Amino acid sequence: MRSACLLAASAVVALSACSADPPPPPAPPTDAPPPAAVPAPAPETVTARYDCPSAGIVEIIRDGRFARLRMTDGRIVNLGVIRGSQPPVWSEVGLRFVTTEAGAELSQDNGRTVSCSGTDLPTPASAPAA
Repeated sequence: MRSACLLAASAVVALSACSADPPPPPAPPTDAPPPAAVPAPAPETVTARYDCPSAGIVEIIRDGRFARLRMTDGRIVNLGVIRGSQPPVWSEVGLRFVTTEAGAELSQDNGRTVSCSGTDLPTPASAPAA
């Protein structure tokens, strides 16, 4: 009787293994949502531009709080305004930019001074017609 019980138990296990539902197929990979587009930084509003021959271009930005010097060698230096200066003066370690009635001057602590002249600001690109 004991063998019959074992045989019956084995048959039940075998049948349950055969009748068990197969595991569900793996879910198809879902496309991950595209990463949120990072908007390009808003362009700086340039309120004035000066050409300083052999030194670069100076742009007055951020409501006059900074003067950005784009040097001829590709470097960019931001000069902070000296509050209350008349005429306005922007300065950073070793550099000084001042506007005058005749134009502007960019000078270095080593004594080199370059006369700068105001240039026209680029016109904004016109918006496409709808």
